[in-house]
Amino acid sequence: MTETHVQELEGERVRYNGDAWEFTGTIDVKRNGEVIHVEARKAERVRGDKATLRFTLQNPPASINPGNLGDFGVELQRREDGQYLVVSRTHATNRYRLDNMNYT
Repeated sequence: MTETHVQELEGERVRYNGDAWEFTGTIDVKRNGEVIHVEARKAERVRGDKATLRFTLQNPPASINPGNLGDFGVELQRREDGQYLVVSRTHATNRYRLDNMNYT
């Protein structure tokens, strides 16, 4: 597990389970890079409920290395079949699909 702040994601919004969620920019890379947790808060509230949104790797086994993240870029991509984090590195691009949420 490796936690880091990704400036590109801070303030990005997604809709999940009928609510709008705004990313804080903090991500946590889990399970050998197969899962990324993104911290978020409800966008419509002043104080906002907090949650962790879970994105799961769509093209295993290649993933980012939680032990050595190195240089990478992350962007949110909305498609008809869901919402994805696209992680770009020098030699690879991985897609992680939003598939779960837990209130924190």
